[in-house]
Amino acid sequence: MRGLITLVLVVSVAWSTWWVVGTTAQKTAIETWMEQRRDAGWVAEVEEFKVTGYPNRFDSKFTDLTLSNPQAGWIWEAPQFQLLALSYKPNHIIAVWPGTHSYSTRNDTITITSSQLRGSLIFKPDTALSLDRMQLETSDLALTGTADWRASAKEASVAFFAHNAPDMPPNSYDFYLKALEFSPPVTWRDSIDKEGVLPETIPEAIFDATLTYDNPWDRFAIEETNPRMTAIEIRDLRFLWGALNLNGKGSIDISADGYMDGTFTLQAQKWRELLDVIIAAQLLPPDFSTALDRGVSLVAALAGNPDDIEIKLRFKDRLTYIGAIPIGPAPRIY
Repeated sequence: MRGLITLVLVVSVAWSTWWVVGTTAQKTAIETWMEQRRDAGWVAEVEEFKVTGYPNRFDSKFTDLTLSNPQAGWIWEAPQFQLLALSYKPNHIIAVWPGTHSYSTRNDTITITSSQLRGSLIFKPDTALSLDRMQLETSDLALTGTADWRASAKEASVAFFAHNAPDMPPNSYDFYLKALEFSPPVTWRDSIDKEGVLPETIPEAIFDATLTYDNPWDRFAIEETNPRMTAIEIRDLRFLWGALNLNGKGSIDISADGYMDGTFTLQAQKWRELLDVIIAAQLLPPDFSTALDRGVSLVAALAGNPDDIEIKLRFKDRLTYIGAIPIGPAPRIY
């Protein structure tokens, strides 16, 4: 019995020592990162920062946190923020945002509220903290801008996974976005729905794709220059709003100067109204919107169906084609 007690004490002391070493290392790493950001010209301030969770967790808790990159023109402020991890699995982090926080750009300040906003991040075991997978889920999300606008979603989720298949190019990631019961800003909705026939909320919007970049998403992508997208494989693009229904898929490369090169198949019901929505939301460049309107109108007229269409768009040499007919410039990503 005495030997068992001794063993328990030794294990307890060893584990406690490991926890102290681990929490000290984590606290030092975060404080060093914030100091490096300040040296790089950022604002990185926190009222209180501590690591808790003995004996099985490394939980980093921030109070009155402010991060800002003046060169990029953004500021994020949160009264509380948490990074939670198991002590025996420190590369898997749960991020927990507060019920209310704000994100500012040079043009607007957006207040973000939700009943739940948390994410799961798993990093590869390397010093660059390369992202292996990320999942973000939120409920009762509301975005309110100082420019007198508000948008909300009952539920939304985002997933971003490093693609490890040997047949895929390096730095490829699976991306999935889903939003349910999304309510766009009233002024935006009124500008495209002057007759008031569309519902106040968009029941479902889904985007499922593989994105390829020129560099990996890791800590250098945040601290320095973001990776540039070089290709996109769209498996499922789905948008449902009243009678408007859009489905699409395609395989597109992005040239060094930012132009799309590839194909995209589009199926749309009530395409005229749907295109008005896309144009009003400024989701497409104005020149491409005009060209797409002209091309789709031609296809719909030839098909004898003015409302529902299925077309294959081809992007080549900075132009957009329907079949062999150029209809205008290709979209430019950057």
